[in-house]
Amino acid sequence: MLSLQGRALQIAIAVSAGSAYLLFGYDQGVLGGLVSYPGFLSAIGNPSSGYLGTIVALFNIGCLIGCVISAFFGNRLGRKNAITLGCVIMVIGGAVQASTYSAGQLIAGRIISGIGNGINTSTVPVYVSETSRTAVRGRSLAIQMSIVIFGTVVAYWLDYGMIRTQIGEVVWRFPLAFQNFFALITIITMPVLPESPRWLYSHGRQREAICVLSSLLAVSEDHSDVCTVVAEMEQALSVEQNNKKKLSISNLLFEKTEMKYARRLTLCFVVQLFQQFTGINVIAFYVTIVLETNVGLSPDLSSLVAGFIQIAFWVGTFPPIFLIDRLGRRKVLMLGSTMLCLTMVLFTVGIALKTPATSRLALGMLIIYEISFGMSWNAVPWLYAPEITPLNIRHVGAAVGCFSEWLWTFVIAQMTPAAIANTGWKIYLLFCLMTALSIPFVYFFMPETSGKSLEEIDYIFVKHRAQSNELQDTTHFSYKLGMENSEGQLAQIERV
Repeated sequence: MLSLQGRALQIAIAVSAGSAYLLFGYDQGVLGGLVSYPGFLSAIGNPSSGYLGTIVALFNIGCLIGCVISAFFGNRLGRKNAITLGCVIMVIGGAVQASTYSAGQLIAGRIISGIGNGINTSTVPVYVSETSRTAVRGRSLAIQMSIVIFGTVVAYWLDYGMIRTQIGEVVWRFPLAFQNFFALITIITMPVLPESPRWLYSHGRQREAICVLSSLLAVSEDHSDVCTVVAEMEQALSVEQNNKKKLSISNLLFEKTEMKYARRLTLCFVVQLFQQFTGINVIAFYVTIVLETNVGLSPDLSSLVAGFIQIAFWVGTFPPIFLIDRLGRRKVLMLGSTMLCLTMVLFTVGIALKTPATSRLALGMLIIYEISFGMSWNAVPWLYAPEITPLNIRHVGAAVGCFSEWLWTFVIAQMTPAAIANTGWKIYLLFCLMTALSIPFVYFFMPETSGKSLEEIDYIFVKHRAQSNELQDTTHFSYKLGMENSEGQLAQIERV
């Protein structure tokens, strides 16, 4: 393991995990710029537009499979091993895609890559959350999601540059092969990084967990900050173990215990559903079609404008890095939904009237929409699932959230071309309505999690708070007696 501590160690974790997430964004976007290139289409047998859409969308089915694998086996593997496994699978999938000579081979490669990506997207948010300080946990995930969108930008502009400067099979084989570069960075760096201290502690490796906490916080093992986190983990495990016998699939969904697993998992699923029904993947996957069909731009201008819209999306991911922990998750989402609803309504009006002036309005609203999404719904749903699920099912909560993401991504990717062709501007009314509904959903059903440790968030959901807090006080007191540092004072645990 690297002998890094504090900020240097956090940066190393961010780079390794970020490379896996950059691959996430890159792999989502790489085919988008190639599906109109004649040489690529010829290599896979010139499929019909419907068949080609299915080939692109089958990546999401692979992601769904990866989420299921992560839900069942992620806790046994550990956070590091799961991420490494996901990247190894993605390398195999990338090699299959880059060497493809048929539609069937491309489909196989996309599904294989999707499986690896599903494992990664279920695990990276958990790993980053569990190795981050409470005060900057949101910022850490916001940085990762900014990297995802940067990956999409890299993929789009690499495709664009290769198509316009190169000839032959290298035009499409190189972008498909280049995705493996990012996976290899994670595969090489992940083994030398520490495992999540929460995972170590929950698997009986308390001494290692304390050592990792000491390195992450850059303090001694008996420091008050370490003692506080250890006390919180011990308390969380005590509460969770009282409900351990209830962790069957049916009881996770229908249980009535104080831990409220079903409510938490439902929130993990629904928050990602609302993210997808803002309409973001209509714009992300089919932006050139939207610009040509709805806005009225020429094909060449649509391709160029689409590239700058992707950059606008990426720029929008910067403000959450600084605001998500200060404003809180709820405010960021509700403000984002307000802006998204307003811009989507004006965009819909613009393309419905279809005059030169309203087309320009629609284009402007599209850019503001992308920035607004990047500032709000892009990052928070990925952070929220690992935050609100307790340690013993955190891998399940993250997988459920990702499963919802990929399920609705697949549905939207499949329905959008036909919907745009058959309904025109009317399909966007669905996204206006769903975005508006997301505001009361966040207000009434999503509790605030910023500023609380992962263990403290349990007490938002625990039914019998008084009993649980009493147990927490007892545990905290025992650790205070046994591990009090030279200053003789432990940091107080915030009561929720």
